Amino acid sequence: MQKLAILTLVVAIAASKFVDTHASLAQIDSDPFGNVVLSAIKAHIQAQTPANEVNMLLNGVAAGLQQDQNDHDHAFELDTTTNNRIVEDLEKEILYHQNQISSNTQLRDDTIEALAVSEEDIRVTIQDIATNEQTYAREEATRNQQHETFVAKVAAIDDVIDAIDEAAKLIQHLSLGASFVQVKSKYDTIHKRLTDNTSHSQLLQPVVAALTELATHGVNQKALTKIAQLLSEIRQQLVQEKAAKTDVEERQAAHWAEFSVHLSNEHTRLVERKAQLEVQIQEQKDTIEDAQSWIEFHTLELENSEERLAGQQAWYAVQSEIYETQTAERAAQNEIVDRLQEHISEKLSTTAQFISKRN
Repeated sequence: MQKLAILTLVVAIAASKFVDTHASLAQIDSDPFGNVVLSAIKAHIQAQTPANEVNMLLNGVAAGLQQDQNDHDHAFELDTTTNNRIVEDLEKEILYHQNQISSNTQLRDDTIEALAVSEEDIRVTIQDIATNEQTYAREEATRNQQHETFVAKVAAIDDVIDAIDEAAKLIQHLSLGASFVQVKSKYDTIHKRLTDNTSHSQLLQPVVAALTELATHGVNQKALTKIAQLLSEIRQQLVQEKAAKTDVEERQAAHWAEFSVHLSNEHTRLVERKAQLEVQIQEQKDTIEDAQSWIEFHTLELENSEERLAGQQAWYAVQSEIYETQTAERAAQNEIVDRLQEHISEKLSTTAQFISKRN
């Protein structure tokens, strides 16, 4: 019913283009949102606000509606992404459990083929061990490269920070009364060091320009204060950059430490699995009992996954309904704002007359 009412309002507003201004405004006034906006316009008219400020008001309302819709779109997009991920995971779980049930049923019913299955499992496990070892070597090399890159970049940052600190000392000497001639040699060294830097040339460009201007136009306290502030800000950025890179390095190191343990554990598991399969070839009598246990386990897990999937789909249907309803409401409200802007722009006198007579 709410959707039907919103749709009816949009159609009615669109149709109002073909009736007189008073009828159109009365139609807008009958809507709660339109009534509020008209009240705000009336306050501006009574205060003899220029028409452009009324348009600014309407533009602000339109912008607010657009921002609300953007926020709503973003929230719904996140809901959709989350839902799709959860549904995909649940469908994979369902497929996984179905495959396990089918696999173990086959294993239970066909003990004659159990030996062939075990031999195939050994082949796959051996391949998994080889893949595990290749992955470990590849990821370890990647981690080593990451660390070497980090060390080089931090060294470059430290070099720039050192140059900035030297420049700050130079500015401090000038601020305390030293003449430019006295520090000229030091100035040339620092200026060249900053100018020749390639790793942070864009960041250093303002301070290089300021130092160049200082040498060209002479020393004054205002310029020194500006350069000192600029140096402080650049140093802070460099410190933050170093901290960010250090944070990334620490997280990458922690990830590798965790992942390498995982790979080692996985390698151990695979080796143990291979040994188990070798034993299993000699113990086929246990196969039927084990397979039946797994069938029961995965059957319970399958039912649980299917119930969770149904619940997730129901939840997303509700979110979709809410999103569509609220989007339709904003569309109707945007149409109201558009019609009011048209009346203000093209029929200001008639519009003002109608608004001034409202209660």
